[in-house]
Formats: sequence, C-alpha cells, structure tokens
Amino acid sequence: MTEQLLEVYQRLHDHFGPQHWWPGDTPFEVMVGAVLTQNTSWQNVEKAI
Repeated sequence: MTEQLLEVYQRLHDHFGPQHWWPGDTPFEVMVGAVLTQNTSWQNVEKAI
C-alpha cells in the first residue's frame, strides 16, 4: 500500500510539479508553521513566523 501511494504521489508531482501551497520561504518556516497551526489560528502563526 505504501509503495502504491508513493508511486501515485510521484506521478502527480512529476505531472503538476511542486504546488507551493504552504506559505513559507524556507523549509524551517514551513516546519514551524505546520507545528504552530496544530493549536493556533493561522493569523497568529503568521505573526509568530
């Protein structure tokens, strides 16, 4: 099952490319934003980053 999901993901990524749907200029900002949004509104996360 995992291999199938990875294959689907890879095909979609190859066809459509990176979507950049998560705001953040660096991988660190993306990671921190993902953690902070677990218990915080997005407006407050933007202020924190």
